[in-house]
Amino acid sequence: MMDAAAAEAAADLRESLTEILRQLNRAEMEEPEGEGLELAELHHVLVRAGRRDLSERDVEQAVSVLVGNGYACRRTDAEYAWDRARTLGTRFTITTEGKSFLVERLRRTNRIE
Repeated sequence: MMDAAAAEAAADLRESLTEILRQLNRAEMEEPEGEGLELAELHHVLVRAGRRDLSERDVEQAVSVLVGNGYACRRTDAEYAWDRARTLGTRFTITTEGKSFLVERLRRTNRIE
């Protein structure tokens, strides 16, 4: 059986992973080219979404978990983003599996029907 602290930590991790997937999905919907988000950009949108408790290192670790499970993809191809006026560095996008996981998580928490 899991103690209360471990259960709370697991719930927080699930919430963090879900919010990261939501932001990656949102970025894909807003950027049809699928440019993705760099870690610093992802951290920034998470803070703006109310996740001020996450450090950039926390986001990096969470994204590594998502990539490792096939829910996110790491892109390293050099691509110039006209809207950002620079060449993009390593960035992350949501995968089809990540979208399925996100939809299931949102259904379980009654955020969508």
